[in-house]
Amino acid sequence: MGVLMVSGTSSTTSNNGSTGSSIISALGTGSGIDTNKLADQLTEASKMVQAERLTTKKTLLETQISDFGLLRSSLSKLETAAAALGSADTFNAKALSIPETTLLGITKLDAKAVAGSYQLKVEQVAQAQSLSSGTFSSMTAPIGKGTLTIRLGEWNAAVNDFEVDSTKTGATITIDDTNNSLTGLRDAINKANIGVSASIVSDGGSFKLLLASKSGAKNEIEITAAEDAGALGLASFNFNETTRNLTQLQEGLDAKVRVNGLLVSRESNQIKDVVEGLEFDLFASSLTETVSVTINEDKSIAEQTIRDFVTAYNTFKTEVEKLVGFDTEAKGYGSLHRDPLASSMMKGLRNILSASVPGLSGGFTSLSNLGIRTELDGSLKITESEGNTGFRAAIDNNFALVRDLFVPKTSASVSGIEVTKYSAKSQPGTYDVVITQQPSKGKLTAGAMVATFPLDTTGKDYSFKLKLNDIETATITLPAGKIYTSGAELATELQSLINLDTNLKAVKSTLAVSFDAGKLVFTSDSYGSTSKVEFSTIGADMTDLGISVGAGTTGTNVGGTVNGEVAFGYGNVLLPALNTKAEGLSMTVQPGTTSGSITFSRGFAGTMTTMINDYLKTSGLIKEREANINKDIDNVKDDEETLNRRSEAYRARLMAQFQAMESIVRGLNSTGDFLDGILDRLPFTAKSG
Repeated sequence: MGVLMVSGTSSTTSNNGSTGSSIISALGTGSGIDTNKLADQLTEASKMVQAERLTTKKTLLETQISDFGLLRSSLSKLETAAAALGSADTFNAKALSIPETTLLGITKLDAKAVAGSYQLKVEQVAQAQSLSSGTFSSMTAPIGKGTLTIRLGEWNAAVNDFEVDSTKTGATITIDDTNNSLTGLRDAINKANIGVSASIVSDGGSFKLLLASKSGAKNEIEITAAEDAGALGLASFNFNETTRNLTQLQEGLDAKVRVNGLLVSRESNQIKDVVEGLEFDLFASSLTETVSVTINEDKSIAEQTIRDFVTAYNTFKTEVEKLVGFDTEAKGYGSLHRDPLASSMMKGLRNILSASVPGLSGGFTSLSNLGIRTELDGSLKITESEGNTGFRAAIDNNFALVRDLFVPKTSASVSGIEVTKYSAKSQPGTYDVVITQQPSKGKLTAGAMVATFPLDTTGKDYSFKLKLNDIETATITLPAGKIYTSGAELATELQSLINLDTNLKAVKSTLAVSFDAGKLVFTSDSYGSTSKVEFSTIGADMTDLGISVGAGTTGTNVGGTVNGEVAFGYGNVLLPALNTKAEGLSMTVQPGTTSGSITFSRGFAGTMTTMINDYLKTSGLIKEREANINKDIDNVKDDEETLNRRSEAYRARLMAQFQAMESIVRGLNSTGDFLDGILDRLPFTAKSG
């Protein structure tokens, strides 16, 4: 029995030891596992799904940024094509026909020229008056001190009667120690910039001052010297009704041209306003030759511009469809397929193409009126002819209506209101205008004239200072020893002298002087509450002219409403209230106007370019969308960094766990070494020697 027990015990123990030994043997001295590689694999598996999601999102966002750049480029090309349609010159283009001639040359044909045939006959070319001084031995020797008053007007044929042109200001030239020489006088006249040029010519060792006015009969020169008592000499430059010490070399003449039989005169040989929109230079005159000029409408430019726009839109649609729709080449939807901004933009463009233009009524109000249709695929097609309608008929028979469809248009129901401006904030439509306060100019009406005509200024103190719009003149004096035959002549003289004042010229203020019912009337040329006329000081004899110290009637600003909203008035300019539909429209109102209506349309081109600009401008919708996408990209990058940090932490935890496992394994290995041969050492199981 005992042998059997020992035998059984020995067998069981040996089997347990063999199993433990085999486990430990398999483990070796460590786990045998590449824990670094395992940690990497587990970490990568943990973050793979989130990383792929973030990568996909970032790729889409970066593609959208790129595609918005392509969209902006395509949209910009479309805007350029639309803007060309909004130019009035596109629809007002003209063609010119003229024979070869030596009499004149065409310098400009403007779009606003009126079509028609014009017979031009040049009867006289304009020339400038030329004056020469006496001789001087030196250009630098003193010539005298004081002032030279230069005025412009017209001399009679005998050159003994001068009629001042009150519309021209002239100048007062001061000669003092700084410019007391022929050279100094020349430079001072040229610096005055009044249309009189001065030069010095040498004449065999002596020198002469030459003066030349601008061309024209009423640009001739009058010069009156006021000499300083201790430095006489300037009187040698007098050229006035009393003394003419200069020699006239050439008189001033107007150009004379007959246009379709009507004789017109102009100061210059550069004719700019005889035929509207047509400018030409005169070279010579002829009493026999007539030049035939024909101006025709050139519709081809407008027609081609419309066709170019249709092509530009279809190109735009093809390019953008790949971004916002299904790209057949890439066999997938574009990155902006679900972008709300791109979708809204395309919808807005399609609406403009199909809708009526705001602010237009009657005539052509949409592209369909021109035979421009939208196809099923969204592209545009020009229908050349549909019976008596279609694109060809619109261009040939209703060109004015075609122009009104595309070009911005303003109009007023009464002649006393003129719309002069509009802004990006102005909304198309018709607005009622009611004038509640008339615009007026500052005005002073003198008392009845005491003196009678002819009026002789000899021995009289006709001097004064006047304030115009709160700007005071220097002392102004009527010329001594002059006789005025009528109130109109006196008024012209006063207007010329006042507008000649340097203080007024500096601020570009002018007035008009008239003679009405025996009284002088002084009227500011500006409207509004700052428009004033006042005599601040007067000479002893000014009461002869009915003039006393005091102010006249101050002007008023226009007042009124636009669509019932109180508008802002300044001078004769009326501006609709802010934050109203008519904001940005500006109109001038003539006195006597009581009410009317104004209409504004941006035209098709203006409507489209305004919308496109909302997307393209620096602070526009695309720029804002791109900024938001860039923020989303930055957020994805932040999420990627967060994911990487979490993954690194996860790997660190795995490595800690693996290190703990390795520690356990090493302990097991030590235990295995201890257990090795333990059965041989235990009592009753040890092997005998």
